[in-house]
Amino acid sequence: MSLQLDAKPGCTLVLGESGSGKTSFALKYLVARADFTCRFLFCEPKRDFRERLLISDCETEADCEMAVEDGFVVYYPGTMFPGDWKAGLEWFSEWSYRIASGLPGRKVLMVDEAWKHITPYALPRGVALWTQDGRSFGCETIFCATRPNKLNEALINEATEAVSFRLQGDNALQTVRKELGLDSDEVANLPLGSFVAVNCETGSELRGRLW
Repeated sequence: MSLQLDAKPGCTLVLGESGSGKTSFALKYLVARADFTCRFLFCEPKRDFRERLLISDCETEADCEMAVEDGFVVYYPGTMFPGDWKAGLEWFSEWSYRIASGLPGRKVLMVDEAWKHITPYALPRGVALWTQDGRSFGCETIFCATRPNKLNEALINEATEAVSFRLQGDNALQTVRKELGLDSDEVANLPLGSFVAVNCETGSELRGRLW
């Protein structure tokens, strides 16, 4: 990411309790990185990315196709898949991968509160394509979560970077310690807006703050 912990396209987990800064971090990164050909965002229910990014969201496939040229596809699944957000992610991840794999340069899929939309038992086919096959096409992923212990194990296994803001709860802290190699005491006591990041492949760490 912008932290330069991993210069190659990969899978980044951005973790933290509500209000800690995790989603703001991910969105700032998407805006700051000028080398992305396109950014594909899956909107978490009741979270309005339009106000943060000043970009209209997409409710249909035609909307999504038109937005690709602008470099930001912010997809709201409630119109196409009312009451079925998991089906919305299944469609959007497959559609976006098909588009992204045909585009030059680097592309990214961001899923906010991924643990709500991806079951612990199986990855949507499109998400699996992004995380497992996409690197050869310059595709990378960002999964945000307030509950890392509820993330699908495959996402944790594919992670190349983890960025953690403050987390609370024994299960969440145990996950970042055992699965990602972060110091759970440090994570639990981070001031709001501060983070610690780790390269999951080399173990190198970096610290910073948004505010």
